[in-house]
Amino acid sequence: MLSISKLSHSAAEATCAGLGATLVTVKNSDDNRAISTIAASVPLVWIGLYCFDSDPSKCLWDDSTGSAESYNSFSTGFPLTEVGKCVYYSTQGALAGKWLSGDCVTDTRAFVCELPYTYADDCFFNYNGFCFSFHSTPATFPDAQFICEQECGNLASISSANENRYLSINLDPSFTHNYNCMTKSNVQRDTDVSGFWFGVSCTTPYSFICKRPAGVKCNGSVPPVTVTPVLSNPSNCNSSLLFAPGVITTPNYPKNYDNNVLCTYNLATLGSNKIRLRFTHFNTEECCDTMSVYDGDSISSPRMGYYGGSLSPFSLVSTGNTMTLRFQSNQNIVASGIRATFAPFR
Repeated sequence: MLSISKLSHSAAEATCAGLGATLVTVKNSDDNRAISTIAASVPLVWIGLYCFDSDPSKCLWDDSTGSAESYNSFSTGFPLTEVGKCVYYSTQGALAGKWLSGDCVTDTRAFVCELPYTYADDCFFNYNGFCFSFHSTPATFPDAQFICEQECGNLASISSANENRYLSINLDPSFTHNYNCMTKSNVQRDTDVSGFWFGVSCTTPYSFICKRPAGVKCNGSVPPVTVTPVLSNPSNCNSSLLFAPGVITTPNYPKNYDNNVLCTYNLATLGSNKIRLRFTHFNTEECCDTMSVYDGDSISSPRMGYYGGSLSPFSLVSTGNTMTLRFQSNQNIVASGIRATFAPFR
């Protein structure tokens, strides 16, 4: 879908997200030529690419499929993050088909939204090759799975950020929800981040979503269920760039952290989203074991806060799409430490 309205990159992304889409992604030369045809009526359009550095391998697609390292059409000298970290496409003139860098906030351009392909079906919620049905009558996990099987589906699995966003848009916000089954929050509260997943009891009834393949006639057979294994949960202390959504903790959490710990956490999210950081557990030596939070990609960025002691859960929101945290403990007195979740936020 081409929009000739000129918007900032972040506003264009928000418009596409409202459709369950992203700004257009370009993965090969055929895609690149297609943009010239689709957007021929406007000279410049935003594409769904954000660069963390002036290197195509550090430019990531909004649909979470990776970087522009394997294919790109940057003009000579680009990407250039000193000019801007967002990317636009030229359809006309000597630069036709080339990508250039632009400021995500001050520059305004037309844009193209992209939805994943699907199959014809008479279901109302048809997205990315699957039909979704929303059930407001609460059921336990086993009962909900049985109901979904009668529809030739399963309880919904969510395999991409786009799919997660699509369900958030189409869920009734009244569908609200620690433990061994998973629910998806569709409300923004102090304890829940909209679009995030939470553990709940399998025996407690909740509203639920069924998912089945689109374009396939239901013959009554029950599709197989793939159980996702439980992954380990490292602290992510001194890891490389961490992309939202995710979880960070002090080392050894929920056991005590060690003396003389120095941990840096570099958080980021795709596109022009902000980051919502939620501290769910905070227990340190108040004077000397502290967490500093910076609004940007380094400890040279403006400091948002400096925290220590035993604190109730609280949240912070970045102004951009990066956030840096620094935890440091001294040589004596330890505690159970810190746990925090971080997620994209508009």
